[in-house]
Amino acid sequence: MRTEAFDAMATGRWELADAVWQETHLLLWKPPAACFSVNAFFVPDNAGGRQLRNWYVNFEHPTRRTEDGFDTFDLTVDLVVAPDLTHWEWKDEDEYAHVRRLGIVTDTEHQAVDDARAEVPAMLAERPGCSRTRSDGRPGGGSRPGPRRCDPQR
Repeated sequence: MRTEAFDAMATGRWELADAVWQETHLLLWKPPAACFSVNAFFVPDNAGGRQLRNWYVNFEHPTRRTEDGFDTFDLTVDLVVAPDLTHWEWKDEDEYAHVRRLGIVTDTEHQAVDDARAEVPAMLAERPGCSRTRSDGRPGGGSRPGPRRCDPQR
């Protein structure tokens, strides 16, 4: 668990750092008002192309447009989903419990996360939009799902 980073966040002592994405190619779908993003991680295949390694649902604040670009806030808990959507498992629930204890995730935000945690597995079971795969195994096909609006400030 990354407790040191969360402890620093709780005191307001943290800094943004430059980083370079490595190891995978990422296709990210972020519904504007949702408390999550749906990520598809691709890795090189044996034929010189890419194959879907897994789906990943990141629970986060809705994205806000800023002068510098886009802002969101990771709410630590995630859902890792098999490429064929046959199974999934929750990730970082210990970290989520820790940030709840520290007050980084408020009771209001927790309710929004709980609502999204109930919504996402049902959405995956229906296989809508970006979670559908084409005959070549790439994401696509169908219409995009319409997640409920997330309001962590309610």
